[in-house]
Amino acid sequence: MPLKKENAIENFKVYMIKTKNGKALEVGEFSRDNGGIVRIWAEAKGDTQQWQFEKVVDDYYKIVNVFSGKVLDVAMQGIENGAWVHQWDYIGADSQLWSIEDAGRGFYKIKSKLSGKCLDLVGLGAVDGTPVQIWEDVSGNTQKWKIVDVDAAKVEKKTATRKATARKPATKKTAAKTSGTGKTAVKKAPAKSSAKKPAVKTAAKKTAKKTTAKPAAQKSQSETAKPSDTSAPKPEEK
Repeated sequence: MPLKKENAIENFKVYMIKTKNGKALEVGEFSRDNGGIVRIWAEAKGDTQQWQFEKVVDDYYKIVNVFSGKVLDVAMQGIENGAWVHQWDYIGADSQLWSIEDAGRGFYKIKSKLSGKCLDLVGLGAVDGTPVQIWEDVSGNTQKWKIVDVDAAKVEKKTATRKATARKPATKKTAAKTSGTGKTAVKKAPAKSSAKKPAVKTAAKKTAKKTTAKPAAQKSQSETAKPSDTSAPKPEEK
């Protein structure tokens, strides 16, 4: 019997199945066909990445993709390491039934009823597009999955959005303070320009004095020159 954690999965509940690095299990290329690839991809919260768990017998579930309505299935009813996993119409085969076992720290192993092997990533892959397979249980990171309640994830997202919105007024207040500092600096600026004006006026006055002084000097020189001309000795008459 699988070592299923009590109350870990609710019947008919919709979940996302995620790797340790946060990638989501999905049906690739929006396929609704039998044999459509099942792979991991960056979380997009679309129907292709959502799975409904339906208990069939004992603690075994069929795992139904919300987008296509088809179930997680081991290709060709494979039992060997490396047998690929795809989607297929549900026909009640053991290759379409899975147990959920607690792997600790919030992660689970998903095991095929037919072979007892784990849902695993091909080539220890961790990038978008890596397909899934079955492999004997080695407790590897690629065999550990987080099963996330879609409804709970939506509530968590809304809570995070509300917290972010609540922080916005504080940001506005800070901006207002900064704006206030800027206004003070602008008020001080005219004082500097008005301080320079007297200096300009003084300079103008000095220039005016110099200009006024020059005619006086010229007049003095002309007045001095005239007596000098009249007092010059006349030539003797013969």
